[in-house]
Amino acid sequence: MKIKIMNIRIIKTAVLFSFLLISTQSSAQLFQNLLIGNAKALALGQAVTADPPGIDSIHFNPAGLSRLKGRQFEIKVIAADFSLIGEFDLNDEFLKKRYEELGYTDPLDGGKSEVQDMAVYLPGLGFTEVPTPIIPLGGVSYNRQGSKWTFANSAYAPLAFGLSRAEDDPGSVHGRKLAISHIAFFTPSVAYQVTDTLSIGMTMTFNYSALIAEVNYRNSGGVIREASNFIDQVCDPENERDDYVWEVPSDLLNICEGGISPFEGLFEFRTEMKKSVGVGFNFGILWDATNWLSLGLAYQAEQVDYLKGFMQLDFREEEALGLLGLLKGLEETSIVGLNPILEYFELPEDGNIEEAAIFKLVTPQHLAFGMSMRILPKLKLNIDVKWTETSTWESLAFQTNGPVGVLRLFTLLQLEGANVDGLAFKRDYVDTVNWGFGLEYTINQKTLMRLGFEPRKTGIPYERQDFTIPVADVDVYAFGFSRQISKTSSFDITFAMATSSMDIPAGASETGNNHREINNFIYHPTAGLDLKSNLDIFLIETSYRKHF
Repeated sequence: MKIKIMNIRIIKTAVLFSFLLISTQSSAQLFQNLLIGNAKALALGQAVTADPPGIDSIHFNPAGLSRLKGRQFEIKVIAADFSLIGEFDLNDEFLKKRYEELGYTDPLDGGKSEVQDMAVYLPGLGFTEVPTPIIPLGGVSYNRQGSKWTFANSAYAPLAFGLSRAEDDPGSVHGRKLAISHIAFFTPSVAYQVTDTLSIGMTMTFNYSALIAEVNYRNSGGVIREASNFIDQVCDPENERDDYVWEVPSDLLNICEGGISPFEGLFEFRTEMKKSVGVGFNFGILWDATNWLSLGLAYQAEQVDYLKGFMQLDFREEEALGLLGLLKGLEETSIVGLNPILEYFELPEDGNIEEAAIFKLVTPQHLAFGMSMRILPKLKLNIDVKWTETSTWESLAFQTNGPVGVLRLFTLLQLEGANVDGLAFKRDYVDTVNWGFGLEYTINQKTLMRLGFEPRKTGIPYERQDFTIPVADVDVYAFGFSRQISKTSSFDITFAMATSSMDIPAGASETGNNHREINNFIYHPTAGLDLKSNLDIFLIETSYRKHF
């Protein structure tokens, strides 16, 4: 009996911390480099390590800054839109039969989720909904005539993603509001021309990072389902169901002051965290081996940022009153040995738990090797191979500023990864090796056409994919043009589309829809449902560069 009740309590809190960690870290890989805002890089499938794209060489390969002579500035504009559709269906025959026995109907069955608006988290403005984000960025470079040194600075967004859903959207159980930003606002960079054919370069990045999440929490996993059934039987012994009926004196175990449901929202989860200044490092080498072949190597160091803010669990919403009543009733139980354990929970009278918190945001180290080869007088081929150490997300960690009652409880119950002031959740991501391909065709002396393709393999194993952030394999297609406007200015424009889809049968994902493990307390708002999703991202990126 104790074990069953303790599992109920575990479900309420621990897994929402993991929800936050899963969503923010995963999205970083999905949108890696897509929002830098460089039209050339996007058009060439991000295969620009050996063909660095102007001032944004700061990010892609700092050694490429040596190709910029005199004083230049660049202005960039990104326009983005995306469509994310999710479908949830109950097709598991065993679960259908069990729901029929219990008289349950999952309101998400047959549901379809669509994003209402895109959103961004901006310094000073916070969470901002924008139907179609338009982001202006830019940078400058300087090379004194005859000098081997080139200096540059730019602003760009390695990661900026967010969304909002309607209150009644089925996908709100995976996040009604989500946004994460990682903005490089100051990037002092230097490149040195070692020889006529060899350059090296490095960049220090100063970054602003922030995240926000609001979730209507429900859990349709086996623990909640069977616990709800148990409470129904204890508190309604006159029911006419054919299965067993428990009779427990209320003074011994008071669980009839409220209730729980595997299908209704149990509480609201909110968090907002940020770090004003974090520091990163990029390094690059560029070698023009011949007049038709260039080779490049670029390295981006791992960056660890500790974001500070709060995490809140709010039991005050109407849907959560049943759970709040259940917990308060349990506090009045007279079972020997149970009261001292429940005291660790420290449930406030108003049903609102809020704690200062620290979130560890890791940007994995990244290594790229590229080749740019002129295969015909007017046709150039770029190929990049890239490695990202996604396995650094083997375990994702949340920490409070001090001991928290509910975490004391988790530690007492010897939950893996729990301690009195934090939780660490095992993720078992894997390193990725990806390719990028680009073609550039010279139409005439002033006009270039570019085509790019980038098939991105996700670092999240199939058995850990979910709808919180639908990070399956992503294919990016792009085409663009470059026009030399005058001797001192040029204009680039690129159109791109990224697509990704998931199809996860019920029980296939440990974090997405596993309903077979009765003791699985990881966040499972869609346990037992088949999950399908389609993600389409549309981008237009333009840049204008001029000598001054």
